[in-house]
Amino acid sequence: MSSDADAPKRSSALPSQVPPQASNWPDDWGRGARRWGAWAGIAGPVLLIIYFAVPALTSWPYAGASPHQLITYANSHTLLFYAGGWLQVTGATLSILFFLTLLDHSGTVRQLAGLVTLVGCAVLLAVVLIEAALLEAVPAAAHAKDAATVATTFALSNGVFARIFPLAPAPLVFIGIGYALRPCVLRKRYADSAKVVAALFVVAGIAAVFGTPGLIFAIVMSVVQAIWILTAAIALNVATHRVPQT
Repeated sequence: MSSDADAPKRSSALPSQVPPQASNWPDDWGRGARRWGAWAGIAGPVLLIIYFAVPALTSWPYAGASPHQLITYANSHTLLFYAGGWLQVTGATLSILFFLTLLDHSGTVRQLAGLVTLVGCAVLLAVVLIEAALLEAVPAAAHAKDAATVATTFALSNGVFARIFPLAPAPLVFIGIGYALRPCVLRKRYADSAKVVAALFVVAGIAAVFGTPGLIFAIVMSVVQAIWILTAAIALNVATHRVPQT
């Protein structure tokens, strides 16, 4: 029969047996969620890189094409337009899932930096959906021989997004994750580099307003963004597999 003096010892020992966790997930579920989030961060940028690369290989009619040329191209490349919309939306959604995984396992969802990241992700997804809708409207209008709609939707889906994306969505996402990301999830260099990417996006967004060189810079930053997400997702995947099983 134990004495009453042993009771405080037992009760005080209990909290030390529970390791602190940044995430709200149980340990096994947390590793699984990190693993799936990491794979989303790998697949998302790959789809986005394909989305940006394919037009260069298919004689994409950039600025200057006449409505008749656009209709001819859209009718002969209908699948390309629909596939482009799918690649962009799916790639962006998977990348956003990766950012949400980083926020959850950093335990910073309800902090200001986490809220800024969430707002940036919401704005990013809205912009991507609008551009994808405009892109997929091109072959639909071309099939109906609606030259005005073809010209308008094609112009809005080419070049406009590259100027809007670095103005708000990208800086919000990366500055938020730069301050929300904790070293217990990824090394500090990922948080620091995210802040640098956010600053460069601001510069690219301003420069894109004034001319073509700025627009090219903004497109290059979109590739840099995809590379950051890809490398961070690979690092998260490796770190998750190194966590010892309990």
